[in-house]
Amino acid sequence: MSNEQLFFGLSQVLRKFPKDTDRILCHFCFKPKKVTNEVLGTDNARRSRVLISSIILLKTALEALPLLSKVLKDAKSFLLANIYKTVCENEKYASIRKRIGEVIDEDVLHARVPFVAQTQQCFAVKAGIDGLLDIARRTFCDTSEAIHNLANKYREEFKLPNLKLPFNNRQGFYFSIPLKDIQGKLPNKFIQVLKHGNNVHCSTLELASLNVRNKSAAEECYIRTEVCLEALLDAIREDVSLLVLLAEVLCLLDMLVNSFAHTISTKLVDRYTRPEFTNSGPLAIDAGRHPVLESIRNDFVPNNLFISEASNMVIVMGPNMSGKSTYLQQVCLIVILAQIGCYVPARFSTIRVVDRIFTRMGSMDNLESNSSTFMTEMKETAFVMQNVSQRSLIIMDELGRATSSSDGFAIAWSCCIPYLLLIWRIYQS
Repeated sequence: MSNEQLFFGLSQVLRKFPKDTDRILCHFCFKPKKVTNEVLGTDNARRSRVLISSIILLKTALEALPLLSKVLKDAKSFLLANIYKTVCENEKYASIRKRIGEVIDEDVLHARVPFVAQTQQCFAVKAGIDGLLDIARRTFCDTSEAIHNLANKYREEFKLPNLKLPFNNRQGFYFSIPLKDIQGKLPNKFIQVLKHGNNVHCSTLELASLNVRNKSAAEECYIRTEVCLEALLDAIREDVSLLVLLAEVLCLLDMLVNSFAHTISTKLVDRYTRPEFTNSGPLAIDAGRHPVLESIRNDFVPNNLFISEASNMVIVMGPNMSGKSTYLQQVCLIVILAQIGCYVPARFSTIRVVDRIFTRMGSMDNLESNSSTFMTEMKETAFVMQNVSQRSLIIMDELGRATSSSDGFAIAWSCCIPYLLLIWRIYQS
């Protein structure tokens, strides 16, 4: 936060990386069956398309890596300097990027618009590598051009100047006509008429036929592209550990910049403060707030908490909808935020480092283990009682709610006795 140039530089660079960098790694961790003529078919087109998309995403991420290196070059923080040394200065990333550039066209980019993404995937591999792929691409372009020419023909023939030609992956191309342009009834040529808001979505037999040919050509492009990418995928899988490291680094930077630093920078002064830590002192929170709920409601009332060795138990009581569960969750979130290195939503906080956080919230049964709501609650409570230590934080919300009031009170009291005796022994010593 003290280096604004570094903060805004990282914010801008992280936007260059795909949001799905960690997800695409699964496509490089496992090697599928080799693509042969026997397995080439429509069923494999979807898998091939996902694989091509992953390659394009990886290419985009590796091309953004030099920008990250430029931002982190003069970073003084030990963590950021270590990221620069282990990732940005690693020449293997440049080698992977160069290997991808030998096969993938340099102008190919990741796109979210359906037809643009389909076109990018069909033309991902450079021209001239596979003759059958080039033929399938020519067919794809011809059918796409024929569909657009058909739309222009209908605009002139039926006097529909505002006729549009949207595309989605499920239906392909279809016509969208504003209701205001329709005089009475659509011509009989239009089929599958569906009203959608202020527009009418429809198709024709000619468009349906061209859609089938266009989809078949695109699927052929996907499968032939996967055949061309087999050697590249094998080379990438050899360095999959580097890709895992890159994904972890991007997740870490996203957490530090877009979650921690951005949250603090967008709040008023003293809304988030640096917590203090203690080994044997109390857990004290002054004017603590729920970090999620306060962003939704402006009238959130801050709460205090004080727990020490002499008074290590707090019983929260109140009517329904008074915020008891919110208060318990707020304590957990503040402790977690503090121990992962983030500022906390409180005016002042002293956090005693905890080794475990045990929670017993909500009411639900477990059909898989044939456990009722009460049995599930008792199993979880027994686990807490058997594994708790002197440095653990225990949060229980309405213990014994799944049984009668008297039995629930007895269960809650029996769970509290060991901690009350511990308080007494500490106080007497």
